[in-house]
Amino acid sequence: MTGHTRPAQTEHRPPTEATVKQLYATAFRCGKPECPRPLYRMNNETGETILNSRIAHIHARRQGGPRWNPQMTEADNRSAGNLLPLCIEDAAEVDETPAHYPADLLREWKREQLREYDTIQRAWPITDDQAAEAAEQSFGPQQEAAATAAAAAVAQVARCASRLVETSRQQRRAAADAAAGWQAMRARWAQSLGPFFDPGTGDRLTSDEAQVEPPRRDTEECESALRATLRTAKEAIEPVATDLVAELGAVRVVARALGLRCDQVEQDARSLVSAATQWDLSDPGDGVWHQAVARLEAAVQALGAVWHEEDARSQPPQPTVPQSEATACPPAA
Repeated sequence: MTGHTRPAQTEHRPPTEATVKQLYATAFRCGKPECPRPLYRMNNETGETILNSRIAHIHARRQGGPRWNPQMTEADNRSAGNLLPLCIEDAAEVDETPAHYPADLLREWKREQLREYDTIQRAWPITDDQAAEAAEQSFGPQQEAAATAAAAAVAQVARCASRLVETSRQQRRAAADAAAGWQAMRARWAQSLGPFFDPGTGDRLTSDEAQVEPPRRDTEECESALRATLRTAKEAIEPVATDLVAELGAVRVVARALGLRCDQVEQDARSLVSAATQWDLSDPGDGVWHQAVARLEAAVQALGAVWHEEDARSQPPQPTVPQSEATACPPAA
């Protein structure tokens, strides 16, 4: 069996240091219009100016990167017109959540930044060494390493979430069997005593309507069996959920702009744990658990969508898993 080699992805060379100097000579603060942060900041103790910015590509220089344009030539890609100096926080955000920052918007920021320079005539005429530092911080290996770390963390979240869903699915089978045994016992007991009729109207009643319950001893035996399966489910599921929460913490560190999406995944994971460790006897379709699974899977997909530059809402939904008011087996202790 022969292997298949993936084609190499296109990658343009980084901008020259001369282009970097040109950028800082025509900008003073972050290119995001409402952001007041200067591109360099002053150390109050030493008076030294410290780089406080990164250079974002409007169209990425690597295939698959944010806002990649396959029609753009290398010369245009590494030109000043395709580059936007931003503060460190905003430079990270526009690349981590590119769906929220399309190229047209960044080009407008670029025009506004140049208009502001024309008005105030304030900029940072940096030295060759400073230009080299800005280029290294913006386009050097550490930038690619950070992107790689973020991609790996997002992928690990997806794997942990899938493991959580599958583990809860496996554990749910035993609980379903125990609940079915309980229901079968109640049906046999009702059949042995029935049929039931309303003494006033003579209408036939179900065992539930007649409020006929099996002996407490039989009920406790079935309830104990169901509780045991729910305790086992809790012991199996909670460590997987803990791993997922830990991986979400890693994503928050390496891709801060994904924080809201991580919060949603964590909330839905906790809802799934709650749903998987209790059982509603009046819900034969196990609806609460299925809803919890669907919401977690949707939240993970939304997290990946933002990372992969797909269209996603800026604010995630805030669903709550409804709790049935009908008789239910309480959560496992």
